[in-house]
Amino acid sequence: MRKSRILILTGIFEGEIGGPGTQLDPLIRELIKNGYRVKVLTFGQRDKSQYPYPIESVSHYWPYFLKGFVFLIKGLFSALRADVLYNQDLYTAGLASLIIKKILGKPLVTRFVGESAWETAISRGWTKDDIISFQKKKYNWQIELRKRIRKKILTDSDKIIAVSYFLKDLAQKIGLPAEKIKVIYNSIDFLKERPSLPSKEELKQKFDLSGKVLLANARLTPWKGVDMLIKIMPRLVEGYSRINLIVIGQGPELSNLKRLTKELNLESNVFFVGKVSRQKVVDYLGAADLFVLNTSYEGMSHCLLEAMKIGCPIVTTPAGGNPETIKNGQTGLLVGYNNKEEWLEAISSILDNPDLAQRLVNQAKEDLKRFSWPKLVQETIKVFKGCR
Repeated sequence: MRKSRILILTGIFEGEIGGPGTQLDPLIRELIKNGYRVKVLTFGQRDKSQYPYPIESVSHYWPYFLKGFVFLIKGLFSALRADVLYNQDLYTAGLASLIIKKILGKPLVTRFVGESAWETAISRGWTKDDIISFQKKKYNWQIELRKRIRKKILTDSDKIIAVSYFLKDLAQKIGLPAEKIKVIYNSIDFLKERPSLPSKEELKQKFDLSGKVLLANARLTPWKGVDMLIKIMPRLVEGYSRINLIVIGQGPELSNLKRLTKELNLESNVFFVGKVSRQKVVDYLGAADLFVLNTSYEGMSHCLLEAMKIGCPIVTTPAGGNPETIKNGQTGLLVGYNNKEEWLEAISSILDNPDLAQRLVNQAKEDLKRFSWPKLVQETIKVFKGCR
């Protein structure tokens, strides 16, 4: 019997910022174990010899329209032998997937991890509306065009994999029927820890840190709210002899955040370490006294799952899929987005109460069992089989 063939189209892949890039390679390896033949079409350059499956790539450095056209042409040729198309985003890869489906009649599964039209509109300063209001209003032609494209990609896909019930509800607001959407939570079971992680103090010494350490790990966009975390640092510095905020990540807000740090004279308390390896993320989590994610929008955060796995207490917001990940008062604390007083109170309550911090960590590690890697793999395979 011929093995089923899957063509995966994705804007980001392993080694890039974000959960989708982290999870995709181990998922493909599991699909191969289950009898599938997989090919990946993506952007960027990488050492293809380290992967047990073929990868086609398109340079990031080409002009936008040229690389989009080349991506589409490569996708068309690769899809000729595919049984199922698996699209990972609603940008270039999503549009190419839609066109390929229309031309070749291949079944299309789309993984829905975020609202691309809203993200673009917020990043470019075209709107300040929240993500729910955004679905109901009319905007300029640039926004409306992006809204129509992402809706067309979703509605014309044969099946949607949403990574949270929040995103399933959002997809329904966009106009999709509920029966087309399957919720499959993210998982990080595949991420292997060191046999023994150095102690918190050893890791602080490694990074030349002292006192209390707050850690933020996020794509640096406006809705991630890192600016508010910086703004409350002067009051935290007053309350603690030594406290640091470490910011992992890159993004369009980086220069603004660095400027704010300088304006508040916080260069000795706030540190931007950029994009780091997965092992270094683990080490920073091991060194941190608290993981902080002040976000107004989240599909399903890999960063929260990582903090739960490593054993770092969490303060975040009840935005998007966060309440599906963190149980308030049990596995972390949920506080209002950009609510400075609530954030200061929550941070202090954990930093000043080691028993509370340890209880949250212990319960978070136990609750992490809900996010099962074998379940993710098998549920994904069921979706593919249902499209054949």
